[in-house]
Amino acid sequence: MPINCDQVLSEMVNNAPDESANIDTQVEQIEEVQDELEEKNQAIRECVTDKAEDDMRDYLDTTKLAEIQALYPEIPLVRGPVYVVYGASYGTIGYGTGNITDWEFRQDNLVPDPGPPPGPPDPAYWVRYTFTPGDDTSIDGWNSDYDFGNDYITHPVGIGAAYGLEPLVAMYEQGKATLLGNKAKIDQSIGVFQKYLS
Repeated sequence: MPINCDQVLSEMVNNAPDESANIDTQVEQIEEVQDELEEKNQAIRECVTDKAEDDMRDYLDTTKLAEIQALYPEIPLVRGPVYVVYGASYGTIGYGTGNITDWEFRQDNLVPDPGPPPGPPDPAYWVRYTFTPGDDTSIDGWNSDYDFGNDYITHPVGIGAAYGLEPLVAMYEQGKATLLGNKAKIDQSIGVFQKYLS
């Protein structure tokens, strides 16, 4: 059955402005949703993960430090005071990698012993405490809250859920890009198709 080109093309040309305007509306709606998701992301970061990180850092630098220092006192010329070291991943956000567990308490060995031959010398410092879940309920609580917030921000779409704020924003951004690509083609189609109407 032959196709009526004039009818189909004229319908496409006539409908193009409404389709283009409809895409504009959809893009605006997507941007509103993205703004809401970004606001939630910022709230979780500032009010949950950053707060848990700051509270735990304060606790480690004061209360917990004093506790570990009491167990391993400084001995002048032999060993220095205990101090806390934060690793590069402490306070990072990332699916399966974000944490506030990358830290430990160390104490410098001020007089490294060369050790018996052919053994290695004593270390420059001793690790006096690394965290194990269950050791400290305060640390457990901050870790749990941080992990919850980190997961809420980063959980990939399609791995058992779709609540991860950053992946959702990216998904909406991809949808917006697709719509804008469609709009550009629809807008261009008017001039092209009109040339072929009889």
